[in-house]
Amino acid sequence: MSPKDLVPLAVILVALYLIISSLRRRQQRRARQDTPGSDPQPARASTSEGQQLRRDLEALMVELQELSRKISAQIDTRFAKLETVIRDADRRIAVLERLNRQADVKTGAILGETFSQDIRHSAVYELADTGLTPVDIAKELGKTPGEVELILNLRNQGEPAGPR
Repeated sequence: MSPKDLVPLAVILVALYLIISSLRRRQQRRARQDTPGSDPQPARASTSEGQQLRRDLEALMVELQELSRKISAQIDTRFAKLETVIRDADRRIAVLERLNRQADVKTGAILGETFSQDIRHSAVYELADTGLTPVDIAKELGKTPGEVELILNLRNQGEPAGPR
């Protein structure tokens, strides 16, 4: 949590401290006024003070609810941004892996294995494995969506069928 997020929390704590100290002072005044021989007039004043205190607490609760909504909205916004950044990082990783494999194929060795599939197709496969749609893959690689769908369908036909 950043210091900027702690400021509203500090304000809330200070407000609660002030309200609690105000309540204590009022209770002490009432205790002094409840001594024998006091007139009923202060009792009415304490009732109005109690009502005012109740209004103050209700107003504080409303402010706390608004603050919690704002903080929740900020958290949701940051979470959405984080998801977007993670998705973008996954795409970039797939592109880097593709470029790395292309470089390895050009030098003649990818872990001593030979691949029958075309390098161009592996880029489509890697992007599809990251969860991109054919339209997104086409935009990323500068191909048509139909070409990308054809490559993905060829991949699916080349895979052995799973257990039935």
